[in-house]
Amino acid sequence: MEISFVVEEAGCDSCAALVRAALEPLGEVRSLEIDEAADRATVRLVPTRPLEEAEIAAALAAASEGTGHAYRVQP
Repeated sequence: MEISFVVEEAGCDSCAALVRAALEPLGEVRSLEIDEAADRATVRLVPTRPLEEAEIAAALAAASEGTGHAYRVQP
């Protein structure tokens, strides 16, 4: 089952790489499209197991530490 979501404050190539690396342990990242103007990325992920939103949020928060960004799933 594929899930899609938007990650806020991830609108550049380096942010996209950090987001991808953070999510890969959770499943296959099918696509990650950045929107520089909106400062966000749209992610399509096929999780290896059922995921709670809190797990995704924790992975994104850890990836954003020290970057000056706060990656988070857009509500």
